[in-house]
Amino acid sequence: MDKIKWKESEKDKKKVYAKSKLSGQKKFGEDTKEFKDSVLLAQSFGKKYNSIDDMPDTMVPEKWDFRNIKGYDYTGELRDQGACGSCFTMGFV
Repeated sequence: MDKIKWKESEKDKKKVYAKSKLSGQKKFGEDTKEFKDSVLLAQSFGKKYNSIDDMPDTMVPEKWDFRNIKGYDYTGELRDQGACGSCFTMGFV
């Protein structure tokens, strides 16, 4: 697993987690067929099954990484939450 590398954000001077080398490098949100296909794949399980209980174990992928779905990174930047406790929420998301 990659070590966390923190960098200072120019916008708000909070610590921001640097993206992994495993993250997709294509421009998220671009108006291309490639991106639209990536979105369909990212949403495929949610559209096919109403709940996790409806999904057969055989359909659970061996590997699923939102950092790189067909070259696009669906994760946002991780920020230092400080001592407020929101890290639990961010970790879950």
